[in-house]
Amino acid sequence: MSTVASESSGKLARRVQDSSRRLRDFEARLRGATSPRERAELADIIVPEYVSVGDSAKAAEVIDSIVDTGEPNLDARITALRAIVEAMHGNNPDAILDRAFQLVQPTATSTMAVVHHRAGVAYLSARRSSDAQKHALQGLWLADSNGERSIAARAASVLYAVNYHLTDDLQAARYYAELAAVEATAAGEMAIRRLFLCAQLDFAISFGEWDRARSLVDLLRRDKWYDAHSGGQAAQAAIILLAGYSGDFSAMKGAADAFLESAHVNADYALGYALSALALAGAGLDDEAGLLARRALGLSRERSESEVYFHSVRRRLAGVISAYVCVLIGDVHRGSRALETRRKSPGGSGTLARALVASVRGQQVDVADPALRNVRGLMEIVIGVKRVRLDRVQRIPERIRTLTHTELTLLRTAATGKTNGEIARERGVTRNAVERRLMSAYEKLGVKNRTEAIAKLAEI
Repeated sequence: MSTVASESSGKLARRVQDSSRRLRDFEARLRGATSPRERAELADIIVPEYVSVGDSAKAAEVIDSIVDTGEPNLDARITALRAIVEAMHGNNPDAILDRAFQLVQPTATSTMAVVHHRAGVAYLSARRSSDAQKHALQGLWLADSNGERSIAARAASVLYAVNYHLTDDLQAARYYAELAAVEATAAGEMAIRRLFLCAQLDFAISFGEWDRARSLVDLLRRDKWYDAHSGGQAAQAAIILLAGYSGDFSAMKGAADAFLESAHVNADYALGYALSALALAGAGLDDEAGLLARRALGLSRERSESEVYFHSVRRRLAGVISAYVCVLIGDVHRGSRALETRRKSPGGSGTLARALVASVRGQQVDVADPALRNVRGLMEIVIGVKRVRLDRVQRIPERIRTLTHTELTLLRTAATGKTNGEIARERGVTRNAVERRLMSAYEKLGVKNRTEAIAKLAEI
């Protein structure tokens, strides 16, 4: 796993570096360009790159420096980009899009497809699902009819995003993810193809279709999934969850470490820490699990200004998983409170949070419930972790089970060789308080001293 992770991380870094270099080259050419037509053509390449990563400030800076070229079709494409930037800033894109459509010449089918696609992106940014869907469908139909498979793939990707993030219709989102992959393959757009194979993998995990998920992972590995930045993270997250479903918490932790090595944004770090914490909780390493769960919980609250849709999904999911880990390891107040605040979250994270809140309250949760279909895979994993922990507790002798969390923690700390005074200073309590807790633990274990208590725990 470490060799694969190192190789993946290295190739990913090179790809990101190459992409950044190409973008810098275009930016340099833009700074040196004086012809309005050349500047518009460069903006037509650069601005979609900024839009794809949510950098509305840089996108606006470029768009504001572009003037009309007198070529209607080119001006229509740029005007549509201007509408996207306006929508990203929270403004109404209607008037700008009207102008973009008026500029397109009647015979320019390809340009019309692009403008419809970009209108879909603008309305997606404005969170107007019906308008986004209408324009993306029109762009898809025009592009497909005209053999413009690359534009068709991008229009299908907008329809995927609308259904995944705005209407929460995962069945429709899955259909458009599959269509985007088909169109991208036909167009030779391998990065888009990989991205939407990863989206299909995300659905397979969400729906608990484990055999299909394994097949997609194998396909993506053969297809060099690690070369696609955002897609690669989705595939790595799926590998973590597959290991969790099989109950191999060591492999799950290793896969989570590999995921963290290639993380670039807070949302990915949050999800990596949350899944790593879940693996540690499954392995019974509660102190380490608690540390990572609290870290993930903190990061899950930090929304960056440039956060794009799939980042927000991972960040919210990380918050729910890490909150439940807190509950599992005994930090019930923190975990329950965090789950309660996430019940109203949109999409799958809200559904998962509501189901886990019910579970924490002692209610029976049926993973086969149709209402949980979109998070069935995750529910099976977290319930599996809980079941493993309960089975482990049942195998522990009654005397050990009567120990409080504090007593068990003190014994574990004592086993490292620290004195009572050192333990007291670490925990900010008196030495007498530590000694009283340890004496209570010795009595419950039926031993006389620290050495016998540590030996008893080690034996179990």
